[in-house]
Amino acid sequence: MFGLRTALPGARSLVASTKSTPNNAFHTSASALARPRRSRKDIVIQIRKNNLQKQEQKRIDFEASTPDYIIGKQTEFTQSLLRPQSVFQAPLAAIKLATTPDATNNSNEDTTKTSGFAFSTSSSSPSIFSSSRTPLVVSTSNPSGYQHFLTEQEADLIFEKVPHVQVQELMVRSTLVNEKLQLPIEQQKAELVRRITALENGNAKQVTLENVRRAREAFQRAEGDTGSPEVQAAVMTVRIQNLHNHILNNKKDKHNYRRLRMLIHQRQTVLKYLKKTYPERYHVCLDRLGLEPRAIEDEIVV
Repeated sequence: MFGLRTALPGARSLVASTKSTPNNAFHTSASALARPRRSRKDIVIQIRKNNLQKQEQKRIDFEASTPDYIIGKQTEFTQSLLRPQSVFQAPLAAIKLATTPDATNNSNEDTTKTSGFAFSTSSSSPSIFSSSRTPLVVSTSNPSGYQHFLTEQEADLIFEKVPHVQVQELMVRSTLVNEKLQLPIEQQKAELVRRITALENGNAKQVTLENVRRAREAFQRAEGDTGSPEVQAAVMTVRIQNLHNHILNNKKDKHNYRRLRMLIHQRQTVLKYLKKTYPERYHVCLDRLGLEPRAIEDEIVV
């Protein structure tokens, strides 16, 4: 042994280098390619992170799909409601005198237009308030509605049929009345009354009352029904939308903002009662009002 080590002084280093070199450096077994095993604690931490991410994504999706508690979706009923801005900007037609070609060619005649009516200042041409029998040209336009809960049937009776009845009564009283000359004058009177009672000459309160009347007619279950849950919810919806439009233009009106929140919660209470007693009518009412069940059944934050 001693002679071998003496004869081969580098044998020991060769053996050491051979042992230090791994024989399985390029081994392709499953144990060599397997991932390092994680501890149970790391696995639990990763599962918790994934669950938190899923919960956060669900919360974001839920908030994105939150319905509008105030206005809701546009429906046929909500689109039929009048807006004060659009009503007051719609002009009514004017009432003018029937002019002859000679009067039209007269350049010296001065005409002054006031409040949508044509008044002539010429001494030769008659005025609409003169006693002459000059026929009138009444250019009528359908108003958006009428004040004081005047319906379309009543308006047709007053403004279309009453002038003819009035002319007939005048002809019975006096034989000097000419129907062709008197009828335009009576139509002028009816047109003046129509313009006075039109919503275009009213105020925002009259527009709201007209919307309330339309809501009652649209949701009533019988003639004269003003207390069913559907009618109450529809009337509250009209007032809610009116207050909402007012607050958008007057953001510091805290008093009406509180009234808005109270009306929303009152409507929620009425619709919850309707759901408890008549579920079928409840879903039909929600569809017509443009509201979603979440806007009624969940907690409302306004």
